[in-house]
Amino acid sequence: MSGLDERRFRRLLAWYPRSWRRAHGDVLIAMMLDEAERTGRAGPTGAETRSAIVHGLGAHLGATAAIVAASLAILATAAGQIGILFITGGGQAFHEPMLFAMTGVAPAATGIALVALLRAVALLRDGAALIAIVSLALAGVCSGLAGIGWSQGFDAADAGLPQTGLAGMTVPLAGAGVLLTTIAFALLIAPALRRVGLGRPAGLLAIVVAIIAAPVTGAFVFFSPGTTAVVAIVVLVVAALPRTRGVRRDVPGAVAPAAPVPVPAAPHSSVGGAALSRVLAGIALSGGAVGMAWAFAGAAWSSTARGDDTVAMREGIVILAVSMIPALVALGVVLRRSRRRPGRDVWIPVVAAATGFLIIATEYLVTYGNGDITIGWVGAAAAIGVALAWWIVARMPLSTGYGSATGIRVGVGLAIALAYTLVLGLALTPMLAFATPVLALVVLVLPWRRSSAPSLVVGQVA
Repeated sequence: MSGLDERRFRRLLAWYPRSWRRAHGDVLIAMMLDEAERTGRAGPTGAETRSAIVHGLGAHLGATAAIVAASLAILATAAGQIGILFITGGGQAFHEPMLFAMTGVAPAATGIALVALLRAVALLRDGAALIAIVSLALAGVCSGLAGIGWSQGFDAADAGLPQTGLAGMTVPLAGAGVLLTTIAFALLIAPALRRVGLGRPAGLLAIVVAIIAAPVTGAFVFFSPGTTAVVAIVVLVVAALPRTRGVRRDVPGAVAPAAPVPVPAAPHSSVGGAALSRVLAGIALSGGAVGMAWAFAGAAWSSTARGDDTVAMREGIVILAVSMIPALVALGVVLRRSRRRPGRDVWIPVVAAATGFLIIATEYLVTYGNGDITIGWVGAAAAIGVALAWWIVARMPLSTGYGSATGIRVGVGLAIALAYTLVLGLALTPMLAFATPVLALVVLVLPWRRSSAPSLVVGQVA
């Protein structure tokens, strides 16, 4: 092996992530050196170099990359929403970058996160993943610039000016973005079609599906930026799961649980909890019925509405939001009976959501409720966003044997809370009050069974 230049081989490892180099680098180098010695070469072949570059770059596309890209998508969407809704100064110098973040960066980052997720679970090969990422990144640039051009075109049309600059390039930029998205979609769809046994026709069918899906998806995401955040949240949650990250859920060295030991149940507390939940659900159902009637028919008989449908709707939402609080508490009582989760994972979301509905009720009670964004409205959306984030994150089956689990939970939770607050909550939160009768009915029909058999508590020893 005296004629071999090992440094030329080791330079190829620079394309790989550090963790991969530590785990597999020496084995890869040994294999390439043995093959080079067998064939009488001093350095790697062109094929080995290309393979190392593609595989090395692909190795960066794992669950961590999906989490980072999805988080970036959520932050970009939130930044765009904040800039457009709350920050009016700065004119185009500020508005256009925020628009680019929301219509360009966020969709591209979401697509990249999806590619990294598919590659992490071995549904996408390295070469296809890299081409798809480049296509989606360029599509994001085109989409963002088309968004700015579309905005400039509206301003120019209002002022009676010709469509110049980016305004005149809106359609070509949008077309280029759709074409690049079509390429990425075809690369993502083809492996899935092959897995279901389509064989050679999978590639052609993937192109047909991509040609149909790409423009529809592009238009939907462009006109509904909240969709990007929702998809990013889903990717974020899936990428954080232990199976996706290649983490074993069992902790090394853990002691097997002891055999179940029968412990007498507490039937009186169950009966008391059932009674309390039903009373609270009944109150919520009655209040919800009154609130629904007030919202849609109160203008005809309410002395405060005086024939104004808007006032009646506002007052109905107040009644519904207040009635939602006992419904949430009743649900918490039901869920705590199972004792499958610590009390904090039930009551923190319940209290946070109840706080959000109390804030929105107060907001509609003291203001005109005309749809203007206020501090109270944002606070209500944030409270329900915290409830949603805690509920999801607490139930994500992350491994507790790894130090990164807490960090992943915090990051995912903050992203979900932020995305809901700024993207969905500002429009959705008041409408959630109309779900009060439904939630109350769900609690009322949940089965409460008084069991005479002893319950089993795992892990106790006699």
